[in-house]
Amino acid sequence: MEQLPKYRHLALLSLFLLSVDLFSEVDITEKENRLDKEILSLYRDIAKARELLSYEQLSSLPANTTIQFIGSYPNRTGIRIRKFKVDPDPQNKNRIKHSEEKSILLEFNGSVLSKVEIQISSEDTEIEQKTRTKITDSTPLDESVNDMVIQFSGLDGSDSFPLSSLRNDSIKQERNDFKKEFYIKFLLDFHSQLISISALQKTNGNQNQKKMFKQLNQSLGY
Repeated sequence: MEQLPKYRHLALLSLFLLSVDLFSEVDITEKENRLDKEILSLYRDIAKARELLSYEQLSSLPANTTIQFIGSYPNRTGIRIRKFKVDPDPQNKNRIKHSEEKSILLEFNGSVLSKVEIQISSEDTEIEQKTRTKITDSTPLDESVNDMVIQFSGLDGSDSFPLSSLRNDSIKQERNDFKKEFYIKFLLDFHSQLISISALQKTNGNQNQKKMFKQLNQSLGY
């Protein structure tokens, strides 16, 4: 059997490697499209938090959670939900060793979700280190997730860049990893928190209704 010339071996090998790279790029793009659809779906679910704007005040909240409304009742335009975690110093309970705050801001243009902003701030008192990360999606309901902007500040300075600048190829999938391992998990965490907050308002509302009807019924006794 006649052997292929060396250059033909190299040509076939190059063609094979090119095909592998093309298939890999297609898989990465398909994965990113799936992740983007999951993020958009979570945005739509989280946007249901708009119903909380109709409460003049919230009667109960989960532990280590605060809420700040944007605007004045009844013309509010958004809501920021904060969660806190504080680790005391085991050797001095009056001293904080590490603290972290994470929050999500949801703004609305009428009934439409118009902005999503998340922040994570942490402080380590032992090494006197403070870090702050802010991620802003100013067009959360469009088809592009990669236009969100990431801002970071810490001991080494500060930086700001769009998500689209993260590498996403066969060597490094930074963008897909960011979406899968952090951003989606963060949104899921606050989605669960919002469900808890809404459930608490409805439960307390039902209790208040029961108390009201009980008082009304008692008033019929004379």
